[in-house]
Amino acid sequence: MASFDPYGILGVASTATQDEIKSAYRKLAKKLHPDLNPGNKKAEAQFKDVNKAYDAIGTPEARAKFDRGETPEQQEEAFRNRRSGPFYQETQSGPGARYSTSFEGFDPSMFESLFGEELYRGRRRSSRGDDQYYSMEIDFNTSVLGGEKEITLPSGSKMRVKIPPGIREGQKLRLAGKGGPGTAKGGSPGDVYVEIRITPSDLFRRVGQDLEIDFPLTISEAILGAELKVPTVDGQVLVKFPKGLNSGARVRIKGKGISSGNGRGDQFAVIKIVMPPKIDPKLEKFFSEWATESPYNPRTGWEK
Repeated sequence: MASFDPYGILGVASTATQDEIKSAYRKLAKKLHPDLNPGNKKAEAQFKDVNKAYDAIGTPEARAKFDRGETPEQQEEAFRNRRSGPFYQETQSGPGARYSTSFEGFDPSMFESLFGEELYRGRRRSSRGDDQYYSMEIDFNTSVLGGEKEITLPSGSKMRVKIPPGIREGQKLRLAGKGGPGTAKGGSPGDVYVEIRITPSDLFRRVGQDLEIDFPLTISEAILGAELKVPTVDGQVLVKFPKGLNSGARVRIKGKGISSGNGRGDQFAVIKIVMPPKIDPKLEKFFSEWATESPYNPRTGWEK
């Protein structure tokens, strides 16, 4: 039986960074996904292998455990290799054998002490089905407000996934009992983990539980103040901008940010004062006279 090599399956070196592993996984998962390869059994099998490989080394913790040879699968394989050594049948069974084949009075703790608790528990859990992994892309508004999306699982079945509001890039949703079937009678199915990828917004930025949007004002709106419509993830809202705003000023729009257990964050309109596309003679004359009559220096103190 060939050894399981997640690095080879993902096509990365054993010295690859976690970002390189993640990038390789996403490319292969997208290429081999059942939605893009309907009826292709080979692609389906490869898709499952890729997900299993990413499960083994996709996080620093899992990778370190795999590299040390401490996964239940690796220990089970090592145990099989010991059993398949020379003269096993002659030395371990039959008259004069070292161990009896009778399991009367079997004590699980004996196996835990001989082969390690992790190995025994790993073998005991082997009747549980495989966990499976799916990468799902959602738009920015859905990441803020939540929603539902239909996915095709590695098994080929479809189901709707509920996306909680405020979910983050890279966060995983667990679908209990939706993974591979148990490998033994009475074995429970594995789980499905859906990793979230968020399409960046052209308008909004996430800052903790708040949102920001760059909002342009004309010179006259910045000086005189204005009441203007501002986009939010819930739609446009009317916002009053006070007089005398500078570029970089932040105007708060309450309750239009990210939902959390403590309520919902806010949105901030970050002011950008925009010059007119063309400076006409009338405007130039006005400011020339105004600058002469009302001079001020925003760089005061910079001379030091």
